[in-house]
Parts: sequence; structure tokens; C-alpha cells
Amino acid sequence: MEYQILLLPRRDYWIWLSACRQYVLTFGANLTDDPATAGRYMAPRQVITLPTIRDGYPDIGEPVRWLQTHHPGVRIDAIEVQKPEGLRKELKRRVQDNDRYGAKRRPFYLLWPTDYPVITQPFGANPQIYRRYGMPGHEGVDLRALTNSNIYACADGEVYEVHTNPRDHAYGIHVRIQHRDGYKTVYAHLARALVTKGDVLQAGARIGLADSTGNSSAAHLHLSLKRDGATVRRETTYPKDIIDPTPFLAWPAQGAAHAKSMAPAQWAGGRCLVGARVARGRDVEAPDREILRSGRAEAVLLPQKIRLEAVRELRAHQPGLLIAAQLDIEPEGSDWSPETFARAVEADMRRLVSIGVLDFEVHSEPNLTVRGMGRGWAKGADFGRWFSKAAGLLKAAFPDARLGFPMLSPGDGIPGLRESAEEFLSGCDEAVMEADWVGVACYWNTSGGLDLPGEGRAYDTYRALFPNKLLWLTGLGPLDSTLSHEDSARQVCQFLERARDVPGLVAAFVGTVAAGAEHEPLLWRDGDGGATELARVLGQRTF
Repeated sequence: MEYQILLLPRRDYWIWLSACRQYVLTFGANLTDDPATAGRYMAPRQVITLPTIRDGYPDIGEPVRWLQTHHPGVRIDAIEVQKPEGLRKELKRRVQDNDRYGAKRRPFYLLWPTDYPVITQPFGANPQIYRRYGMPGHEGVDLRALTNSNIYACADGEVYEVHTNPRDHAYGIHVRIQHRDGYKTVYAHLARALVTKGDVLQAGARIGLADSTGNSSAAHLHLSLKRDGATVRRETTYPKDIIDPTPFLAWPAQGAAHAKSMAPAQWAGGRCLVGARVARGRDVEAPDREILRSGRAEAVLLPQKIRLEAVRELRAHQPGLLIAAQLDIEPEGSDWSPETFARAVEADMRRLVSIGVLDFEVHSEPNLTVRGMGRGWAKGADFGRWFSKAAGLLKAAFPDARLGFPMLSPGDGIPGLRESAEEFLSGCDEAVMEADWVGVACYWNTSGGLDLPGEGRAYDTYRALFPNKLLWLTGLGPLDSTLSHEDSARQVCQFLERARDVPGLVAAFVGTVAAGAEHEPLLWRDGDGGATELARVLGQRTF
């Protein structure tokens, strides 16, 4: 993950902030007017982007020198402009060129060398680990790259070394390339090198396949950048002429072609669809269809046991409705194996695929003990392997299906009940990358609405971690049981209005619509009044 924060002048802050709007929406950077906050933010893993205007930061003087003095090793992306309009033009150019740090306008820059635009360990991180090797910190950047995915040359150059033994070097199998002006790149932990010494390459040429050879615990690419004489000239505090590659990296395109190709036709890359979720074990009856119709639902998430006739009736009443299903079983005994899961859901998937339902969320809330935590998997990494195996089996049977990584129960860990969503997710990010889309839960717990920072915005975290994945909000709503049906409905409507134009959100599914029945204890706790009120409010929406 790449952590970036924009440090803006305190005077006329909101004017400066307005100049950054499109850039922040595109790249997901954070903002502050406090230099100390910028220096502490995710240190030492952050990049601080700032306009270096005269007298822009009177409390600290010259900002770059202050940051380097008080936060040694911080990575700074300084933009020499004097007015907000100048910053707006520079950031607009970066957005248009898809060039996060303006690297492409440097005499020398690096194309992104993997298919996954995520930094998993930045330059300079974890000094306590790398100090034993004589380094002030991590001597390169680690980039996400799944096993056997392609690795590309960052710039034109000539291969000057190919190391093919996976066990006798910390970098394992790796390739080294000489570039212009004394620059060199190193590509480490490969499964296989696809070039030989002396090969002359163009930027973007395929040079190897990713893996985890050498001193590595999981598949990724380690990229190091060197420049002849940099250590002697004191251009770097690192030995062996190692310099930070981050400012040289041209950020890859936002939105992978694969992700776009895996989107349902009903979405077509447009605004987030407003949808509803039907409770597990329920069916869709006439009152439910009326609630969906009056609420102008554009999508619906159904349980896997839904009757085909009910699906056909939904389509007849609402042509163009996006229909997805949740694959969810309660295994008998202790067999939570992916093979058992795949066998258990196969018949229902076959029924639904036969009438054109192709989007499936594979399980739900796996970080809860009642949903398999501690029985089928001990932690997130175990579930990641479980998901990859189960999804592989289902893909083999239904190659046209689009399989979603399941939403997690949000919040901190509770012993015996739940592993924290953040910790669980960190262990299974490769499985998330393999999924066609990702389910996200967005709940909030405030009777005062959605004005608190971050309330109900879990998708921001997922977007930062997985920039090219399509996100589906498969569970959302207020958790405050004291809210009236009307207040709950209006908060949901307010949330959906905000989510409507968030890039990469396919659909947002609200609560349950099992009218006249007992509801899941999230939005409505008594009868069908809450669902009816929500439908009424949504039916009046203007977005």
C-alpha cells in the first residue's frame, strides 16, 4: 500500500484543498495543514506532497528543510508553485497523465514493473530489521505480485546480471538492469528469469515471473534502484549507491482492464447501484417485490436457496435489475473444507447460472467464530487459502461466474467471537486480488447522522489497499437500535447519496426486505415497518 498525505498551507486552506479535489479522488491521498501531522502520518511509510510556496508555513519556515530535520528519511514530493491555481494545474496534469508523483516529466523515470499497483513495503521501512544488514531501512520497495505473474523492465537498458539460484542469495532468483545516466534496477524473489545477460531491453519488456525465492515469506517483487556514485556524492544515506525509487515510479493506470471486464453488464461502469439484501433463509414474496419496486431498487442480493420462479418474477417486474447471490452454508459437524463448501453450493449455483445469475459472494463474515473462524480457518491467511481453493473449484465448474471475496464483520477483535477486520484482511490480500470483486460491510453507529469522519466509509480502506478491485457494499446501515424507522431510512439514503459517485462501487445492498417477517437485527427489529419506510424514502430520492 502507498501512504500519501498532502501538506497544504493553513492560510486559505480550503482554497488549496479545492485545488486538490480531483487528484485526491483519483489517488486516494489524505490531507492536512499541520506539518507535524504530515511527518507522523504512517511514518516512515508515507510520501508527503506539498506546494513549496514562499512563507506558506510561517510556523516552521522552509517546509522541506523542517521535515528533513524533524522527520529524517521522510519521502517528500515538493511542488514548486506559489498559488492554488498553479497547484491545481500541476495536479490536473498528473491525473491526466496518470502520473501520481510527476515522475514522467523527469529525465529518468520508472514504469511500474508489476500488474498490481500496490506497494506492500515502502522504501526505508522497518529500520530495526534492516539495520543488521547495514541498511538504514528497507533498501527498495516491495510491490504486490502474485506467484507466476509477469514482471516488467522499468526502463530501457541492458541486462548485466541474472542470478538463477533460488537459495544462495537473499534476493533469490533476480535480474539486474543497467540504464542511462548510471541508474540500475534490481528485480528480486522471482520464480524464473526470462532474460539473459547482455539482453538489450525496452521499458515494459517482460523479464521474469514473480514468486518468493530467497529471503522472502510471500510472493511479491522487491525493486531496488541504484545510481553510480550516489553514496560518495551523499545523494543517499544508503551504502552501495542505493536510492529511493518511489519518486521515480510512474503510477500505473487506475482501474484494471480485467476488473472492468468482470463487471456485470447492468452496471456498465456507471454510478453505484442502489440495492437491497434479502435475508438468509427467506424468499421473495409479493410484498417484497412491491418494496423493491417502490424503493426503485436497481440491484438485489439473494440467498442461494432462492426459488427460480421468484427470480423470474423479479425480472418481470423490474427489467434490468442486477441480481447477485450469496453462497452461504452451515456445515454439519466440523468439515469446513473448501471441497465440502464447493460441493454444497454447486447445485444452487447451477440453478442460478442457468437463468443468467453470474455474480456470487463466496461466504460471508469469515472473521466471526459463528461463520467458521477457529473451525475452518485459524486466521486470515488460512481463510485466504480456503477462498482460493473454493473459488478455483467453482470457477472450474462455472467459468463465466464472477466470484466475490466476502465482506468481513467490521470492528476490533473480540476474543472468542471475532478477529479484527483489519488484521484478518491483512493475511489474505492475495486471495482478495484473485477475486473478481470484493464484498464490503459499511455500518455506522451514531444517532447524529454521518457527519463523523470515517463513519460508514469502510470502502475507503479497501480502495486504498486494492485500487483496481470492484467493490460491492453487501451490507450497510446504522447500528443504533434507538433510531426510528424514519431516521434509519434517512441515514441510509444519505449514505447512498454519498456512495453514488464513488469510483469502482458497483452496488450497495441495504439490510433485508423480508416483509412481514423477523428481520436480521441490523436496521429494523419489528415487522415490516422499517423496510416499508426505507422504500418510501428511497423512492423519493433525487440521486
